[in-house]
Amino acid sequence: MPTLRRTHYVAGGLCIAAFIAAQSFQELAYRFWIPAGRTPQDEMVYLLPIDQARALAIMGTIVLLIVPFTVIALRYRDTAPLASTLGLIFGVAFVGFETIHRSMDFFVVGRAWAHQFAQAASGPEREAILVRYAHWNEMLKGWFFPQLLSYLLASCAFAVATWHDVRRAGWYYLAPIAYSLNALRLLGRVLSNYAGVSWLHGLNENLYFPTVFTINVMLVIWFFCLARNETNDGA
Repeated sequence: MPTLRRTHYVAGGLCIAAFIAAQSFQELAYRFWIPAGRTPQDEMVYLLPIDQARALAIMGTIVLLIVPFTVIALRYRDTAPLASTLGLIFGVAFVGFETIHRSMDFFVVGRAWAHQFAQAASGPEREAILVRYAHWNEMLKGWFFPQLLSYLLASCAFAVATWHDVRRAGWYYLAPIAYSLNALRLLGRVLSNYAGVSWLHGLNENLYFPTVFTINVMLVIWFFCLARNETNDGA
């Protein structure tokens, strides 16, 4: 098995930092540049360059999360083999679900249907595209469940794996706390979306960005501290 070095931890931290940057860009885009959809017609905004840039940034940085998932799995392969392996498996599954969802959303809905909708000459043509779009949104409700569940299970597994470092105290607590909070956040989203727990709807709306931002900043700090320690140990 390969030995982890400072560059591996730096790469993991940078990939999560890129994910944070994309999430921040998305938050700003939705607040200031992308109009809020009130009808299906309003939601067909994929022709906007800012929305295309947002979609590509989110999709690309989600793929990058494979790097920190792999680094964590390798770090704890000896001390927590089952938890680290399950974390990597479910983490890769989450990235796969997200990538398929977002690539379909961008290339099919955004690049094909939105153009067809904009160029449609008659009402019936537009209505047919909107019906297709409504069916897509209905299908996504089912797709989101394994997507959320896989990330929930990955977060639980990584929380268990990284807990093996807490005996060192200090910033080593950041990763297990971050992944535990992420598991709770995702559990809340599952309960909100699929169990009718309405008071948790904020996890999908107003609280989404603050919680994702906070959790991932904690992980970036943890990775960079690991890189610093690796440098000091090798000095």
